[in-house]
Amino acid sequence: EVASLMNRRDFLWQSGGGLGGLALASLLGADGLLAADATGGLKLRPDGGLHHAPKAKRVVQLFMAGGASHVDLFDFKPELVKRHGQPSNFGEHVETFQDGLGPWLKPIWKFRPHGQTGKMLGEVVAPLGEVVDDIAFIHNMVGKTAVHSQGTLLQATGFNRPGFPSMGSWVAYGLGRMSDNLPAFVALPDHRGLASNGTKNWDAAFLPSQYQGTAIYPGAKRPIADLFPDERVAFASREGDNAGISLLNRLNQNHAATRPGDERLEGRIKSYELAARMQIAAPEALDLSSEPPEVLKLYGLDHGRTSFDKEINAIEEIDAFSRKCLTARRLLERGVRFVQVWSGNDNGFPRRNWD
Repeated sequence: EVASLMNRRDFLWQSGGGLGGLALASLLGADGLLAADATGGLKLRPDGGLHHAPKAKRVVQLFMAGGASHVDLFDFKPELVKRHGQPSNFGEHVETFQDGLGPWLKPIWKFRPHGQTGKMLGEVVAPLGEVVDDIAFIHNMVGKTAVHSQGTLLQATGFNRPGFPSMGSWVAYGLGRMSDNLPAFVALPDHRGLASNGTKNWDAAFLPSQYQGTAIYPGAKRPIADLFPDERVAFASREGDNAGISLLNRLNQNHAATRPGDERLEGRIKSYELAARMQIAAPEALDLSSEPPEVLKLYGLDHGRTSFDKEINAIEEIDAFSRKCLTARRLLERGVRFVQVWSGNDNGFPRRNWD
């Protein structure tokens, strides 16, 4: 008996109902093509659900390069306490960043249990104890290298080598935009410089280029590059800008028609169209002046400053990070699916990192 070949729809769905299945459900739902199964049972929903409604709708990824060690914060290792001061011996070669391996070191801060689960937290993050039962801690993740650039790629893409899409790009590709006026995936880089790998951390790689992250710098004079004409160009106007985008789109479409299979121009056309809509939506989303004083205080922004200087000091750097966190919340509320918040630049300036 010859098994029947599986079509693409069945292949995507039976591949574990992962991103392929979610993408398929989203696309079919948008087209109104979802229906009950052959037995009259469950109906696939346009929100990407399989047999239950997904709880997570948005993602914010806080990437703080050189962060404090997990064994000092929330990953309690009793064996480290037991072996404190003893010579370290892993039984195999271990790559180290500097000066070889020292003795075993117990956690810097004291740990104690929190919440109904009794989760052990270091005293420096003890305030998380109030919500610790609502947090999922994943302690079985490992890396195969101590190289900063590879570790950064692993966090951003799931791979420690270049050439793979960022997690935000996958989410944008699989689930699409919730807002017609804002991108699905936004990156808020460190204003002092990009982390290792630069823009590759929010790149779409082999996915269509329209799914790469849109870089926004909250508090900067021009938070989004090239979204509005330079004020030095006095003759530029909204009407002229729209006409220029329309002309560029026609030229790109004509050019793309002669090059089937090349998706780069299609991605560029879509980025122009989105940019035109963002000219209205983005300024409102990035305007923190509408936030009430109690919210600004929660984010440490109750001092009246609204922007930062290029020559920034430590206090203003905290402000910049707080501003990005608040901006991330506003973007998520307005339909952005995935926001990366970057802090810490290790491209030649190690003292600008969290470590």
